[in-house]
Amino acid sequence: MALAKQHSTCPSGKSGGTLGVFRRGQMVPPFDKAVFDKHNEVGQCIGPIQTNFGWHLIWIEDRQLVD
Repeated sequence: MALAKQHSTCPSGKSGGTLGVFRRGQMVPPFDKAVFDKHNEVGQCIGPIQTNFGWHLIWIEDRQLVD
């Protein structure tokens, strides 16, 4: 989170990159795909992922997958 505060240029950077809770389909497709991929586990760093907003490193703190 400290790195996001220091280096991020997106609005979430000010809060350490924290996005809060969101559902499948609420984020841009590449981000959404990475977060909700069943092979990417909680506590794992995912990325870099490129979206139209730039490059992202994603840390999943908690996730509930519903099929």
